[in-house]
Amino acid sequence: MRLSSQTFVRAALVLGIAVVCAGFTRVAGGQNPETMDPDANKAKARQLLNQAVAALGGDLYRQQRASECDGRVAQFDRNGGTMGYTQIRTYWSYPDKNRTEYVVKSTKGGLFAVLWGNLPIKGGEYVQLFDGDKGWTMDKSGVNEADVTVVEEFQNSLKRQIWNLLLKRASDKDTFLYYAGIGIADMREVEWIDFNDADDNKVRVALDHGSHLPLRVVATTANEEMHDRDEDVTIYSNYRDQQGIQTAMQISREHNGRRTRQIFFNSCTNAPNLPTNFFSEDGLRQQFKATGAKVKAEK
Repeated sequence: MRLSSQTFVRAALVLGIAVVCAGFTRVAGGQNPETMDPDANKAKARQLLNQAVAALGGDLYRQQRASECDGRVAQFDRNGGTMGYTQIRTYWSYPDKNRTEYVVKSTKGGLFAVLWGNLPIKGGEYVQLFDGDKGWTMDKSGVNEADVTVVEEFQNSLKRQIWNLLLKRASDKDTFLYYAGIGIADMREVEWIDFNDADDNKVRVALDHGSHLPLRVVATTANEEMHDRDEDVTIYSNYRDQQGIQTAMQISREHNGRRTRQIFFNSCTNAPNLPTNFFSEDGLRQQFKATGAKVKAEK
């Protein structure tokens, strides 16, 4: 029997309403965070975070101390246009050491925004290194201290970095955990966990309802200059098993609703063999000197 177009549209609408209602029933049938006892809510949040750690690799993830990934990063301008791709290799020594090496072939306007701050060269190799509250850069001019605002930005990013959230901040006595219920993120059903601190800064983590893997981190912080609040979003996708640890091979970042960068990793190792001084200023200067360049004299 052939259905008329009007009958078909009516049937589709009914089906759509039924699907939406089923979704609301599913959410309504779960635990409502607003009516939960505070202790039960906190226990639920911790249970989900433990499930996330287990999904990421359990003890292997807890014992992870370093990682190394290589790939490329795409940057976007204020209009959403791609500014080009840069080859990168990024290293972590958890919880607060990061080193990222860039090979820049060309940039638009002479500036290329990188993970933290700006890359003030039109091409060549560039290294950005952070050790807690200290930072340095290396390019063809030599090794220099990173700008204080760039170091501060890196320190702020540590508060929303997923390893630190799950294994450090979740057990911090100054962090208030809150189970925020079920929702939808990136077309997936997720459960939200809120991390709140004494400064009224909030970080929300979306865990996939089925796999418990982290899909999204949303950080809201005060912008004193604009008398407003900034929102920074990190999206994790394309997980792969790397030495027993589930590793996101694609990471996207947004700032106040605007996409700023996408990182595509080709390969990762969660057990890199790195020199002992790899995350130090001295190690960076030794590398620069080994290339045949001159180390910038200390002031």
